[in-house]
Amino acid sequence: MLHERPDGSLVEVEVHLPVQARRAVLLDNGMGAPHEYWDWVCAALPADMGYVRFNRPGYGLSTPDTRYGLESRFELLQELRDTYLAGLPVVLAGHSLGGYFVAAYASTHPDAARGVTHVVMIDATEVVSLRHARRTDVDRWSHQRMVMEQVFAATGLSVFRPAMNAHQQYSPEVNRSYRAFLATPRTWATAHREYRDAQTYPELTGLDRPLTVITAENNIGDNTLHAGVQARLAVISQQARHHFVLGSDHESLLAVPKHAREVADLIAGEPPAGPLGPAWQPSTTKRRAGEDTAERKEEMARS
Repeated sequence: MLHERPDGSLVEVEVHLPVQARRAVLLDNGMGAPHEYWDWVCAALPADMGYVRFNRPGYGLSTPDTRYGLESRFELLQELRDTYLAGLPVVLAGHSLGGYFVAAYASTHPDAARGVTHVVMIDATEVVSLRHARRTDVDRWSHQRMVMEQVFAATGLSVFRPAMNAHQQYSPEVNRSYRAFLATPRTWATAHREYRDAQTYPELTGLDRPLTVITAENNIGDNTLHAGVQARLAVISQQARHHFVLGSDHESLLAVPKHAREVADLIAGEPPAGPLGPAWQPSTTKRRAGEDTAERKEEMARS
């Protein structure tokens, strides 16, 4: 459906609030990703939990926004809450850049934390690391990739070589929609703009709400470094947990049903009640068969 904003612009949104809903989750997407990629997570939520998911301005059918900075992001989150979730306790959950957005909104926007029971950051972007990467090879590669994806989309080549959802693990309908989304040049223009804008965002330093940081175990590059970066996000709240999803990567956290169910359980479950503490170890729901527990603890301690 299309949500009309006070200025006449439109936001593509999907709202699911069953009659028995006693709470809800507001889901914010990663950079360059559509709201449909929450499909497995939403399907695994309990019957008493509704959800709102949406495409930020410039993605899908949502009208592009000419404004930079965080305030326009916060305004939209607040507007969606006021319109669709008024009176319901809310969990704020976001993946990648969306994880940063929901935590920044809850920690800095006036009265945003009121009614929020839990914040869930899913393999979230850590903007300090992003800023430090500016003008490095990683930054140049990211810039080049987004420009090239825009070219591939404009020429139709992206249909044959999708940049994301490469394994097509959603339902056929969602896979078709996702493919069309990635084949739209505006998707990559918006993603590139968000990427550059994110390098100017402030570091998250404090959050007065329970926080769960969910981290993918396998990522491109140094997994131990990634684990350490993610661990820094978890210390911004005095009620926090840091959970690893074994066998997952940044995309499969949501794209693979078994990982998405684990994420949904953490969103819908009891929020953490205390700080990580000096004896912190990341939690998991299971361990690899045959894995040496002592070696695993040592690896996590280094992160």
